[in-house]
Amino acid sequence: MLFPVPPVSPPSSSAAAPLPDFLVIGAMKAGTTTLYHDLRSQPGVFLPDKESNALLADDPGAACARLFGPAASTGGGTDVLRGEVCPDYTKPGPEERALAAAAALYGDRSAPKLVYLVREPIARLRSHHHFVSTQHGAANPGGMTTDLAASLRDFPELVETSRYATRLRPWVERFGIGSVRVIRFEDYIADRVGTLRELTAWLGLPDFDSAAIRTDTVFNPGDTRPVATPFWRKVMENPLYRRFVRPWLSLEWRDRIRGRLLPKPPPRSGPPSESTRRELVAILRPEVDALAGMIGAAPPFWNLAAEAEPPEEAK
Repeated sequence: MLFPVPPVSPPSSSAAAPLPDFLVIGAMKAGTTTLYHDLRSQPGVFLPDKESNALLADDPGAACARLFGPAASTGGGTDVLRGEVCPDYTKPGPEERALAAAAALYGDRSAPKLVYLVREPIARLRSHHHFVSTQHGAANPGGMTTDLAASLRDFPELVETSRYATRLRPWVERFGIGSVRVIRFEDYIADRVGTLRELTAWLGLPDFDSAAIRTDTVFNPGDTRPVATPFWRKVMENPLYRRFVRPWLSLEWRDRIRGRLLPKPPPRSGPPSESTRRELVAILRPEVDALAGMIGAAPPFWNLAAEAEPPEEAK
């Protein structure tokens, strides 16, 4: 289900460098990879690589021109919707830089449409922890371990990324609540076609191809996502690979190669202790209520006190 909010008048447009029409700004481990693939399947939508991080580039304007200019969006005319999917835009740390870049780039132009996915916040942070703690090198810069209790103590971003109202509020203050759609992960995985139909209509896509949605495929599931080894990361970051090899490999082929060559992650750690869960509920319940109030949805979004294993589909 998409949660609509009251419309607002967009700022006036001005001619400038090409910018995305919409941004999927998070949240990490709440379905952004699957949404990327589902949106990318639509013929009227152009997306560069997921997490292309245009707003975090040294020169965001140049990055947008490269990613969203006519040469990049092959065959794209003015009727093609250009978008970017980057959950880093609402992660503690990068979010301030991303928002500042967006504010400067859009200026008095029409506000981008903003899509924000949310997931039961304790389940999200557990998936976040499992992902980071099983990675190496730059993907795990602080050396997060598989000990959930220790990681919650040493890595506040696990909880902070689940503070959905806090993460979303600066974007709302800058671009207006009418520019935002919030999608609940649990609703999305229960009805991907219905969610995409509603979302693409709101984005302004005139035609929706339901047959293109690969509902039988799970993208980036936390328990089977390949672990990028240090050697593999060196390969991916090599300038020769990025310039001469990567452009010739489709996203599907890159995923297939990673799945064949890289190891699977170890099993996830157990759920938080009862005392830890109570602490998390006390911290996150006000955020959930604040988000519901922000978008005019009837709480509760989730029963945070419920003891249940989170679904693993469509991370």
